[in-house]
Amino acid sequence: MFIHSDRQLVELLRHDSQKAFEEVFRKYSKELYVYSMQFTKSAEEAEEIVHDAFIRLWNNRDKLQDVDSLRPLLFQISKRQLINAFRARVNSPVFEEYVEVNDYRRSEGVSLLEYEELLRLVQHNIQQLPRQQRLIVEKAKFEELSPMEIAKDMGISIQTVRNQLSSGLKRLRELLSDTIPLIMLLFIK
Repeated sequence: MFIHSDRQLVELLRHDSQKAFEEVFRKYSKELYVYSMQFTKSAEEAEEIVHDAFIRLWNNRDKLQDVDSLRPLLFQISKRQLINAFRARVNSPVFEEYVEVNDYRRSEGVSLLEYEELLRLVQHNIQQLPRQQRLIVEKAKFEELSPMEIAKDMGISIQTVRNQLSSGLKRLRELLSDTIPLIMLLFIK
């Protein structure tokens, strides 16, 4: 049971109340976790997104003013964290558009576009890259290997890895930029 309204919690947070922070966490963490799981499909990543969202809330507690409800603020923070997490993995704006589509669709009461379909689309487009670029992009973004580790693994120079990764990601963004507007047209009224 929650004993404070969000407005009261905001005021308590601004005065460094750890108890208020714990109450906010109990009140919203499960909902943020479910939201994050829709996009990450990974319990570990979803927990990290929620954790980061609450850290940001705590670190910026002194800047909270005229906040009637913490829910929209926490979801906005989580949304930014999700976008940053996906960009770090694939280094493209695709996920931001995907989250925007889903937010729009949720507000309109339309069913969600499945994450697996987006991932399938990304993987299909990765297959369009030349073999070496594809391998480097996959190792960097899905296996999370550093350029040095990739160079050593593939027996090529680190500069070649950097050049091929940059070219591959640029090409992948081009391939996906043509597809995402089509997806949006199909799923947005």
